[in-house]
Amino acid sequence: MKYILLSILLIGAINSGIKAQDSGRKIPAVEIKSLDSSPFNTGDIQNDGKPIIISFWATWCLPCLKEIDKVNEFIDDFDNVSVVLINEDRPGDKAKVKSFIRSRRYPVDDNYHIIFDFDKKLSRYFNAQPIPLTLILKNNKIVYRKRGFFVGDEIDLKKQLGRALND
Repeated sequence: MKYILLSILLIGAINSGIKAQDSGRKIPAVEIKSLDSSPFNTGDIQNDGKPIIISFWATWCLPCLKEIDKVNEFIDDFDNVSVVLINEDRPGDKAKVKSFIRSRRYPVDDNYHIIFDFDKKLSRYFNAQPIPLTLILKNNKIVYRKRGFFVGDEIDLKKQLGRALND
């Protein structure tokens, strides 16, 4: 019985489809902080009908880092796509996160954002634990949801991103 329950929990944890409650779900307007400590309103995350990759991550999460590295390898192949990395580290680790991002040379710019979710409003809204949780939004609605990351998952992510671009 214990193994059956564990199996059910694991299957739920690696769910890669859009859940019924996510279908068409919009990102809420929440005031949070960007990497440079300026205010960032998630209600402003829109890209004129172009897809946005949103990933909940932390510096201590190895699958998160592998996923970000893979996304960074292919993101330049897609025009008009934004990336929003929502950091889940503790508020006291902000300097460590900034140093980490600089050392990894994440391409932070107008289409690549790193924001902090210190009060966990977004994490709770999207039930983002455990991380990584990756979403693709188009027209401010979720069109793809994937929890966890294994090398090779980037193939499906690229496919879903291409599909979102062409829809």
